[in-house]
Amino acid sequence: MKLIEYRTCPCWLLLCFTCILTGCGDGGKAPVFPTSGIVIYDGKPMVGGGAISFVPISPQKGKAAGGTITEDGSFVMSTYGEGDGSVAGEFRVTIYQSTSQEPDTESMPADGEAGGIKSTEPIQIVEKDDMIPPIYSDTAKSPVTVKIDPNGNNESLKIELQSM
Repeated sequence: MKLIEYRTCPCWLLLCFTCILTGCGDGGKAPVFPTSGIVIYDGKPMVGGGAISFVPISPQKGKAAGGTITEDGSFVMSTYGEGDGSVAGEFRVTIYQSTSQEPDTESMPADGEAGGIKSTEPIQIVEKDDMIPPIYSDTAKSPVTVKIDPNGNNESLKIELQSM
């Protein structure tokens, strides 16, 4: 019993070669648009850094975007790859602020050495007045929304937060 006839073999090879060259499609990925900006808290850039995410307000195709907020309040969103942007749509914005950092244990004196007390507690890096209210990290209650327009400039977003 022949499984494949020799005369159909070139057709199968051509089909396999075409699939390899083109891949298996984009996996249903929705198009993304470059998205970046700055987080402002009470009129000045948010301090301490942190994370930002876009939570879809209504069902849509594609993944939700997320990003890192740097020390100067700026961010770049990523969906499928580093810094590629966000899919279009309307989103609830959630912000997570880095309020502390792990201590640098490598530069601390070892136990028994002079130099003070060795602490493994996180170091507070954001003053109480600069800490954003917890509502901004609530995916259901954050009052901040943003619209990513496929035909617009999404690279200078200003996410404004207020003390409550």
